[in-house]
Parts: sequence; C-alpha cells; structure tokens
Amino acid sequence: MRHAILSDIHSNWEALETALAYLKKERVTEFSVLGDTIGYGANPNECFEWMIQNAHAMVMGNHEKAVVDPELLEHFNSDARSANEWTARVLKLEHKKRIQDLRYLHIRAFATLAHASPDYPDQFRYLFSYEDVRESFHWFETALCFVGHTHIPTLFSQESESAVYLKPGKHELARNGHFILNPGSVGQPRDRDPRLSFGIFDDKNWTFEIVRLDYDNHKAADKIRKAGLPIHLAERLL
Repeated sequence: MRHAILSDIHSNWEALETALAYLKKERVTEFSVLGDTIGYGANPNECFEWMIQNAHAMVMGNHEKAVVDPELLEHFNSDARSANEWTARVLKLEHKKRIQDLRYLHIRAFATLAHASPDYPDQFRYLFSYEDVRESFHWFETALCFVGHTHIPTLFSQESESAVYLKPGKHELARNGHFILNPGSVGQPRDRDPRLSFGIFDDKNWTFEIVRLDYDNHKAADKIRKAGLPIHLAERLL
C-alpha cells in the first residue's frame, strides 16, 4: 500500500487541493498528517476539517497546540504569533475542541508519526543535522519515523549517521534500516523551492517518494494579504 505523508499544510487550501488532486490521480487514498495543518495561511477551517474527515492518522503540531495553549506563543516569532492569534479567533469551536484530542505521537504498523521529533514530542524540537537526531533513534521501535516541523524534505539514517536533503523522486530504503523521514511542507516550503512538498511511502517496495508540485501560490498569498495577516507570510510563498 502507498501512504501519503502530509505535513505543515498551514491553512494553505490552494496547496492542499493541488496535492489531493495529484494523489487522487495516483490512487493514493491513505493519509497520515504530521501536524501544523493550521497557522500562517488564510483557510484554517477548511484545512483542519479536511484532516479530521480524511486523515487515517494525525498528530499535534505546535500551531495547533498554541491555539489551545497561548503560552506557547512566547516561543513564536512576531509574524507566527500574529497569524496564530488570528487563527484562534476564526477557527470554529468544534475544531478547537478536536485539537484537545490530538496526540503528540501516533504509532502505526509501518511507522511512528510525530510533528517535530519522537523524543519529547511536546517540546517541538527542530531536526536539521544528524547530531539533532542521534538520540531520537532510541525513542521509537518502528523502522521508520515520519516528522515535519522544519519544512525541509530530509532523510536521517542511523546506520550511516547521515542527514540528506531529499530531492523530488523515489528514494529506496534499506529494509533493515532505521530512518527518520521528513516530507517537507505542503503549505509553506522553506528550502528555496516554492513548490509544495509531500511524501508517498510504499510499504511494499519500501520506497519514499518526494513529490513537488506547482500550485496557485499567488492566490494563496492574496488571501493572506486580504485577511490582514503579516505580509511576510504572503511573500514567503512566492
């Protein structure tokens, strides 16, 4: 079976729609969502509702957590804080209640899911280098762990003690390996490539594919401006 691994949608409905259209064409219908479905963008209700109705597994991101625990905003930069405060005002009460039920870790048959890291997942650590993940490998028993948070598609291998940026395309995984994999961000990529990013894990062929797609980022940016959100969040998409 092929599993879509989506992370950091960040209220970007245009990016999510494009990703879902591609996955429908590819007949991939199994969705795992790694958190931060909301925040930054102008369509938090639409994106969160899609996740609740369609995701087979989902975890808490720091932007979800900050909606129900404003103290977390102390760790946000000013643009992120403003966007999250706006999101908290417009997000439906039913969605806020559902956030309370999200867990920090979700263990599936094929992988462990976390937003930021499998160790201390409620602290939302950033994993950039192998030194960042060295101890993380001791905190999950599955062969694979999928994380988001950095918005950069990355493969961390315990066997080779390496961190590798993942370009678009299929990447073969050693079946006896121990990996932490990041699919990049659907709604706000941060690797100097404005195309949306997500992953497809094939549990039969043991491959992880990074998919990059163009989408109407100008429309998404215009929505951010019209909502009165920080202008930098619109420019970042372009």
